Amino acid sequence: SRNSARNNLNVALYSLRNTLEGLGHGVQPIVYRDGCYSLNPDLTWWIDRTEFLSAVEDAGREHRAGRPRKVIAAYRKAIGLYRGPLFEDDGASEWYLPEQRRLNDLYGRALEDVAEIYFKLGELPEALRFGQLAIGNDSCSEAIHRLLMRCYASQHQQQLVSRQYRICVTALRDELGVTPSGETTQLFHA
Repeated sequence: SRNSARNNLNVALYSLRNTLEGLGHGVQPIVYRDGCYSLNPDLTWWIDRTEFLSAVEDAGREHRAGRPRKVIAAYRKAIGLYRGPLFEDDGASEWYLPEQRRLNDLYGRALEDVAEIYFKLGELPEALRFGQLAIGNDSCSEAIHRLLMRCYASQHQQQLVSRQYRICVTALRDELGVTPSGETTQLFHA
């Protein structure tokens, strides 16, 4: 009901104001203007999502400029800022799901790109580390499975190449009901 919704909003605002109290040094952190509640624009806010997106944009700029070490640095900053799915403890709502997926995809892309750059630079331990993080984020990413297989092959660890391929096959079968692409299978045989 309208009264119940208004009461819930008041309780949420009270809780939020108490949580943020003292941050504005006497300035209200939540303001009501033009029929909307918002964070007070007169205060400086640090928001991890904003910083994460900024670091991803920085990595893109550095990639276009052809500076792999700076790409790695920007992506590592973004990776460090990512703390898990947006609103992961809210199982009742759905309004944020597109943004949650977008941020998770950007995180996965950052992990994959860092692993790939490290591989190209010949820094296999770092490529493996970020590749494993990427597989933890998306167990069905064939691109990451292939990268890990290439890393193991570069270290002449054929048993680990085979193991990674089996992990890929199992993940794709169990999660998606599909088999690996021809590219993945061909790499395994090579």
